[in-house]
Amino acid sequence: MDWFTDAVERLAGEFMAELPAAGLPSEGLRDPAGGPFGPVGSRWCSLLVIGQGERRLSKSLRAWSPKNWERFLSQAADVSVEMSAKFSTLNRFGHAGVPSLTISAYRPRPPEARQWLRLDATYVVGTLGETAPIPDEVPEAWREFLLAQAERSPAVFGFLADDAISAGTRTPLEDVRATFPDDTLPLSDSQIRGYSWVTVTSAGVLQRLGGIEAVRKGGAFASAVELPSGGAVLQATPRLSEYEGDAVRQVFEALAPVLPEDAPWPDDFNRFKLIYEAPRR
Repeated sequence: MDWFTDAVERLAGEFMAELPAAGLPSEGLRDPAGGPFGPVGSRWCSLLVIGQGERRLSKSLRAWSPKNWERFLSQAADVSVEMSAKFSTLNRFGHAGVPSLTISAYRPRPPEARQWLRLDATYVVGTLGETAPIPDEVPEAWREFLLAQAERSPAVFGFLADDAISAGTRTPLEDVRATFPDDTLPLSDSQIRGYSWVTVTSAGVLQRLGGIEAVRKGGAFASAVELPSGGAVLQATPRLSEYEGDAVRQVFEALAPVLPEDAPWPDDFNRFKLIYEAPRR
């Protein structure tokens, strides 16, 4: 529950400030003809809960209201399959558009992966090349939020990036290597699933890198914070806008001992901030 309440408090301010105090109308969600949710440009929020029943999945989708939010939070104590709060700005059709913010929690369905819980927050501002760059204070607020969450709850991996939207539930590195969390999560104590502007490592990964002092002395990271769990939060550059070119390579080389040994397949669309080489041990 703390994940959702903290994320809304620290990341969703621009949306919450414009939601009506009494809540949103539910007619739009229930309209079989797919009618508009509300006026163009207004804010919207839907609350989705997918649970695992005895024989099949159950699904609940509600528009935001104080009552529905409290009910949503009461279910967050035990994420069965997936929960998400999606904030959006209604487009010219009156449907969910951008800017948008999705805050979610997901538990894999295979029994052998049920011990994992993925927490995700995705902010979409618009179309690449047509939207103004994100102000530096926005990723900084997200970095502070990620650090607070990593210090509170033991994490085996985490990241903050501006190149991951097309990778879906995978990291950019998993995308180009054609692997999935089911493949990489069992290796989290010795290998990282990817690398980005901010990368959260497990305790085992930090040990393989020689410990926090060795990482700091390496010079690849502007900040390296050791976590109570034994892992670390590694920030490549002071600002997200500076994480390009040589900065990406420095992170790649610093994390070489804990990266998959084979080179990832090059991305034809140049979507990701990755080095398409095999790491040198």
